[in-house]
Amino acid sequence: MILFIVSSPMLIAQTTDSTFYNTIENDSVTNTKYDLLMFSLSYSSNNIKYKNLDSKIKMPTYSADLSYFHKSGMWASFDYTNYYLATYNTYETDFQIGYQKTIIDFMDVDISYLYHNFKGDTIYEGISYEHEIMGSLTLNSKYISIGSDFYYMNGLTNNFFTDLNLMINLDFDNLFFKNDFLMFTPSISGHFGTDDWIFENYTPMQYQFRKRFLNNRGYTTGAFEYQSLGIYLPLIYSYSNISISLNWFYDIPSKELQSINWEDQGGFLISLIYTPIF
Repeated sequence: MILFIVSSPMLIAQTTDSTFYNTIENDSVTNTKYDLLMFSLSYSSNNIKYKNLDSKIKMPTYSADLSYFHKSGMWASFDYTNYYLATYNTYETDFQIGYQKTIIDFMDVDISYLYHNFKGDTIYEGISYEHEIMGSLTLNSKYISIGSDFYYMNGLTNNFFTDLNLMINLDFDNLFFKNDFLMFTPSISGHFGTDDWIFENYTPMQYQFRKRFLNNRGYTTGAFEYQSLGIYLPLIYSYSNISISLNWFYDIPSKELQSINWEDQGGFLISLIYTPIF
């Protein structure tokens, strides 16, 4: 997952949904490939400090996601997120298409393209971008997954990001009923990337002042560097085709970001997921 403190909460939802989909597929007794349609409604609660804001603002959202996974590995999704506390109508939409492939049983490869559209109060906008290209590689064992994600985001500035992820996989079948399961997948993620997004709303004078401020404290601007550490605790319970997920997340920014008044970010995401299989 990309740096949470500059991301839409829907990225958290996408990570949860993707984990849920992989678990359904891997949990199948016959491991048969099949098509999957997924619909989810989510609520996210968090307090964010964006870029050059002087104080935290409450940024809860509600969102909806419709995803389709074909047995060939092709998939597509459409997401809508609304920042309902904004002074006027503020929302974002994402259309994403990708391809996922499992290689030699324990290696997952995923590539995708995303078109992003943001409308409304720009205080609620993280990185201002329209296009994103993503690739990920995950190595899976029974209890542990290790992976990396790569992002290129094109918008007001061009930014590159890499996430290094470590996840523990714990799932329990037939917990209360014959067709239910409980999944707990705590994970930790190191986020690395370029920092052009920090300055994209600055005037030239503000940019030069902030760049000089960081350089005088020994930080390099315009470089690919460590940015934050994310902790995620998603819990998903599923019975038949209905699932409920709760994901607590927390992000600790780098010393460089802390020097320009970024603070730890945190919150939770709760989702109701419906997955008719056909």
